[in-house]
Amino acid sequence: MRIYSSSFFHFTNNIEAIKGIIKNGFNVTFCREEVYSKEKHIMHIGIPMVSFCDVPLNFITTNNYGELGIGMSRSWGIEHLLQPVMYYPNNKECQSTQMIIQAAKEFIKDRENSDSYRILGYSKPLKKIALEKNKNNNNYIEREWRKVYKSYGPQKWKTDAEYKAYRGSKKTPKKVVGSPLRFGINDIDCIILREKYINDFINYIFSQELNQLGGKYNVGFDENDRRLLLSKIIKYESLENNL
Repeated sequence: MRIYSSSFFHFTNNIEAIKGIIKNGFNVTFCREEVYSKEKHIMHIGIPMVSFCDVPLNFITTNNYGELGIGMSRSWGIEHLLQPVMYYPNNKECQSTQMIIQAAKEFIKDRENSDSYRILGYSKPLKKIALEKNKNNNNYIEREWRKVYKSYGPQKWKTDAEYKAYRGSKKTPKKVVGSPLRFGINDIDCIILREKYINDFINYIFSQELNQLGGKYNVGFDENDRRLLLSKIIKYESLENNL
């Protein structure tokens, strides 16, 4: 049995988000990340990124992100500089955790010196520090990979208060920062959908609304591409019942 996937998966519970990604690419937004801190054991930082996970299909139904997803080719992910997350123990005595605590101090002390805390963008505690309802406590099973953006200009990393001001109401989409991660038809390995969304998504594929693919504005998107996109759909329930 494979312990990792040949694809990088991006999950959500929102079918409109899947449609948006198919048309415009993967938007860059700030994510509120837990960081182990010596003083309070937990602090939060807003980090601009696009997140994926590297799990085999038989673990897809246990992920914390959602039941709808897009699987991107590994070669596309490497080309776009995705990097694996380093998982550190929830124990301040461990060397890797001490590195995180020091980086958190540097973030608080001087956010202009991003080299001193950059590791926070590519690290995560083994277990969630603040437990979330209906979510698995084990971060490690997600095998997360990220595209993280440097801390400058409009993408400057945020304190928790700044992130909350940026996020606003959770009923509205996150504000996009920077250019999206773009892709072509051959970069997509699969599209995982709940059965109830499949007909709607097929209609979207063949609609005039979908006039481009993956944020590539100047690249043609013809009938053959639409049919190829259709062939990449996998029903979530099939994975749930058979893997």
